[in-house]
Amino acid sequence: MYDTMDFEALLRALRDEEQVFPAAGLYRLSDLSPEEAQIIAELWPKLSLARRRALVEDMHDLLEMSHQFSFAEMGYIALRDEDPYIRHKAIELLWFEDDPRLVPLLLERLREDPEEQVRATAAAALGDYVLQGEVEELPEWQYRPLLNALLEVLRDEHEVPQVRHRALEAVSYASSVPEVLEWIEREYRHSVETGDEDGLRAALFAMGRSADPRWTQYVVLHLHDVRPSVRAEAATAAGRLEMTRVIPDLLHLLEDANKYVRMAAAWALSELGGANEQVARALRTALRRAEDEEEAQVMAEALDNHDFQTSLILGDLDMLDLTLRAGETDLLDVQLPEGVELGRRNGHAEEEASPDATAGDADTTEHDR
Repeated sequence: MYDTMDFEALLRALRDEEQVFPAAGLYRLSDLSPEEAQIIAELWPKLSLARRRALVEDMHDLLEMSHQFSFAEMGYIALRDEDPYIRHKAIELLWFEDDPRLVPLLLERLREDPEEQVRATAAAALGDYVLQGEVEELPEWQYRPLLNALLEVLRDEHEVPQVRHRALEAVSYASSVPEVLEWIEREYRHSVETGDEDGLRAALFAMGRSADPRWTQYVVLHLHDVRPSVRAEAATAAGRLEMTRVIPDLLHLLEDANKYVRMAAAWALSELGGANEQVARALRTALRRAEDEEEAQVMAEALDNHDFQTSLILGDLDMLDLTLRAGETDLLDVQLPEGVELGRRNGHAEEEASPDATAGDADTTEHDR
């Protein structure tokens, strides 16, 4: 239970800039009533820039530690701030809300904000709503304008690359739209030709989000790129695209000199390597060798996810075994999880196949061959 304060004490704490704003006041800013939010909205412009910036930063940090708080009302207030950094942080606060009513506000920032960082953050935040539209959790009347707005950003040759890259990442969930795939291809080729690292990362990110296997031929080329950020993005895309044939490459990246490459490889392996004891051993080793708390946490979460994926696979195989024993189906009618063979039941995996032997994995396309 968190200590908090009454609303009048909160207002006094906000005004008293000689003192560090107390944690109890930060907790009290969560779940404001509309009436309380209106009072703070009137007070907000009177606070110093340093105080306002510190507040949005502290609220964001608190949300990253615990999702039991909601600073939606504070996000709405900060979104109208004259300072672009505060507007940027406001979008990050609202990102945690997952509320379709935010879409018009984010679109307004995307279209009208004079600061490119704010427009880029708004574009990135809209990605979750594109996904909701694709799975029909967002009404068509709201989804279609959102999709068109992001495509308009991509078509705007005068928009800065940072905003266009974030728009590409956001819209990439809509891989059923031919124009989206065209933009991913265009950005990839342009970035390779010009050496644009951020553009290449955006293209790889979009490839992974699209879940379209056509991109495996590109992703595999960058798993050993000389740029760490590109290697990390390629590893993430490989996991999202279910590229089981690159597990040996990801195991190699798990020992990369760059921490963020190692973390990306670990999570991709946790998604791809279910029921693979070599992957489990490698993740346990990576956890022991983690250089700091951040890496250790990611490795631990990857290991937990690998165990979860393994349990799903083995559960499917146990159901298959029961079904076959009961004589309810023919073996040829059974759909096994991708990359799993009957010889690997109950976690007793055979020796890992050589890279050549894995060339026929399910994620291999005609281009890969």
